[in-house]
Amino acid sequence: MKFKTVADILDRERDATIKEWLTRVKLVAELTSIPLSDAHRMSHLPKLFDDLLYRLRRDGDAYPLISNSAAAHGKMRFVQGYSPSMLVEESRIFQVSVFNTLHLHQSELDQSQVLLDVIVIADEADTQLTESMRGFMAKV
Repeated sequence: MKFKTVADILDRERDATIKEWLTRVKLVAELTSIPLSDAHRMSHLPKLFDDLLYRLRRDGDAYPLISNSAAAHGKMRFVQGYSPSMLVEESRIFQVSVFNTLHLHQSELDQSQVLLDVIVIADEADTQLTESMRGFMAKV
């Protein structure tokens, strides 16, 4: 059996992972207290996935890029009435959803590479959250 990369699995399962993220978000009363359409609530996720996949596919380059879209997301969430803790919660749910996708497809993955890719995922999610918070705080 030829193993798939984490990036390949996440790219293939992008829509399912975003759907899971939205399902999990809808279970958090603090997040749903802001009335948004599903499209507005998850509009930042395609670019977040693009950035994550790009980073996972870069060989040996462990440094994240600065994401203007993450900063724009933070500004948008400020205007929508989010709090800083709500941005953190969205990011946490993103990581849980991504890791759950990897768990569901672990038999397709080269286990010797998975933990290294999980480190990249966590770092990228945290970097994106940092940029979102910068955008958010720029509006304060």
